[in-house]
Amino acid sequence: MIKNALLAAMALICVSLTALAQDVQKIVAVVNDEIISGYDLTQRIKLTIVLSGFPDTEETRRQLVNPTVSRLIDDRLKLQEAQRYNVTVSDEEVLEAVKYLEQQNGMRPGEINTLLERNGIDIETMLAQVRANITWNLLIEQRILPRITVSDDEVAAVQERLEANKGKTEYLLSEIFLPIDTGTNEQQLREGVANLVSQIRAGASFQRAAAQVSQGATAASGGSIGWVLDEEVEPEIAAVLDNLQPGQVSDPIRTPSGYYIVMIQQERAILDDNPDDIALDLTQIVVPPPAAGSSADADDQKKLATTISNVVDGCRNLPTLLTELNSRDSGQIGRVRLGDMPDHIKTILKDMKVNDVSAPYQDGDVYRIFVVCGRNDPQARTNDPDEIRREIMLRRAENRSRGYLQDIHNAATIETR
Repeated sequence: MIKNALLAAMALICVSLTALAQDVQKIVAVVNDEIISGYDLTQRIKLTIVLSGFPDTEETRRQLVNPTVSRLIDDRLKLQEAQRYNVTVSDEEVLEAVKYLEQQNGMRPGEINTLLERNGIDIETMLAQVRANITWNLLIEQRILPRITVSDDEVAAVQERLEANKGKTEYLLSEIFLPIDTGTNEQQLREGVANLVSQIRAGASFQRAAAQVSQGATAASGGSIGWVLDEEVEPEIAAVLDNLQPGQVSDPIRTPSGYYIVMIQQERAILDDNPDDIALDLTQIVVPPPAAGSSADADDQKKLATTISNVVDGCRNLPTLLTELNSRDSGQIGRVRLGDMPDHIKTILKDMKVNDVSAPYQDGDVYRIFVVCGRNDPQARTNDPDEIRREIMLRRAENRSRGYLQDIHNAATIETR
């Protein structure tokens, strides 16, 4: 029986090695004489499934084939172009980028490596993707950014436009883009995009999915477009923004160039910073009047309130203090909007920061002390010239890098199989 089991195990190993050899030998694409193998494809699909939180099913893998092949071709073209200009990235820089990725996702050092090993993914698959991204960014920094200039007149024109649009809503938008190219099976693409929307709504990470699947220029930044007005995006996208809440994912959006999935990260008003919209997480400490028959008087009550105000050290030890005080009316007020508070309370609270403690405020026969345990100031688009100049440069660099990659595509010899 032992011999039979050993023979069976050896046969299984041989089958696995044969399948692996066939996968490696299979040619998926040839990019300027460089081969992308079936092994490259299956490993990248596995990586996408694991990092994005997609269900590991045959259907998912099938739907990921075409966008993954496109991303692998893009990566190969980016590295080839960088090589032409002697732009290289060291192994240390790649590993630092992986460490940063772990930090951004709340992982311990080395946790990504463990995750990949557990799922049968070669670490080189991820390192190759990271290397392509940071090499391309470095190439753009060297070849595109130095050629971009933003005049004072351009900045002034944006400032005028902001004044004209004061009070309008601006969106911090993220996208996943899948193009419709010549020969694209649109029905299959549409089904794949719809499935992607379902997976993100079921809990898959939008940012990771964008980084792995999107074929837009924003893929390397997790799909982040930046702050835009609805008039600055395609009409088909603008039409859905009013119906989306921050954090919601759109249905597939068909445009002339392809399919988009968008998500609003945040909203803000242009040049309309209303202090009444400040939201505060408040706790109050109430110092009651002296009990009937007590020797304490009003001065003692005031001294006690002042002492408490001076010894409270932010929010961390408040629960213990509230228990010791045993003041029935003390405790968390919760999240309040500054504009909903009485004017005399607004005056006390408007400039307080997180963990600030107010001086005692006499309210009838009690003293109230307010502690700010959270503060959310309303976001508003400013017309700061330096910020406007930076945004114009980034938007222009993104557009030019997209055109640059398209030119590389057009000049390349690419064969898919």
